[in-house]
Amino acid sequence: MPTSFQHRASTPASPEVVWERLQDPDVWASVAGADETSDHSFEDGDLRSFRFSASVGGVRYSGLARVTEARPHRAMTLSVDTNEVKGGIQVAIVPSGQGTVLDVVMTMRPNGIVGSMVFGVVASAVKSSFAGSVERLAASIAAGQ
Repeated sequence: MPTSFQHRASTPASPEVVWERLQDPDVWASVAGADETSDHSFEDGDLRSFRFSASVGGVRYSGLARVTEARPHRAMTLSVDTNEVKGGIQVAIVPSGQGTVLDVVMTMRPNGIVGSMVFGVVASAVKSSFAGSVERLAASIAAGQ
């Protein structure tokens, strides 16, 4: 059964700037908790996929993130696939009077037998850090404008 986390954060950046910054895999890494990204793939300047690695609960995971939804200046969704966990991260870009609200949802579920064994630890680590990750995402977008 999937587990979901949601948090909203504001940035003074415009929706256009938010969209531009979401084309950078390292910006996504901040919300996903990835330590590093590589093999960045773009099409017409838009992000399509990247590889990542992350340490969660003392275990190092590697995986692939692919853009599954791209609505410029409105929303962007990544699917996230590792040997242990599958899921996605959706960022809704909502204009506000003072900039933009980022409504971020992360959904995850165990993948395979090993994934089922470690999922509780991974989900607990994500739960404790998710709101802070979304706040850092908003701050990094604001800093990069």
